[in-house]
Amino acid sequence: MYKNILVPLDLSHKAQVVELGKIAVSLATGENADLHLLYVDQSFVHRAGNPQFDERAHEGHRKDALKEMEGLLSELPENLRVSTIYRSGPAHDQILETANQLKADVIVMMARKPGISSYFIGSNAERVVRHAPCSVFIVRRGESDS
Repeated sequence: MYKNILVPLDLSHKAQVVELGKIAVSLATGENADLHLLYVDQSFVHRAGNPQFDERAHEGHRKDALKEMEGLLSELPENLRVSTIYRSGPAHDQILETANQLKADVIVMMARKPGISSYFIGSNAERVVRHAPCSVFIVRRGESDS
């Protein structure tokens, strides 16, 4: 069905990453499908939250995240080309920008069950669904599943 798939990842939830990978593989059809794994580092969104986080630490975090992404989905079918992408900034903005740049056919991402806070601020998944240039598959997980 899809040849250009973007999968935003939260590396703190390994089980979800594997599940998203399986779903993305099932959506890929034909030969030479591209699977783009995206990690968005939000450390610098609000510098006040972590003022000691310097550029060296940021670069180390970037390298660790890329290495972790490459190792997570090592058993993929041969028809799937995997690339890893690391971005910094607000998650929803970076997901949408990356989807536009890649001309993604579909975005596959996790979302938590909505709580009271999401009614006031909204969620990354909600913003992505609203503004995405392509189809978006949301895999729903409750709080206890994360």
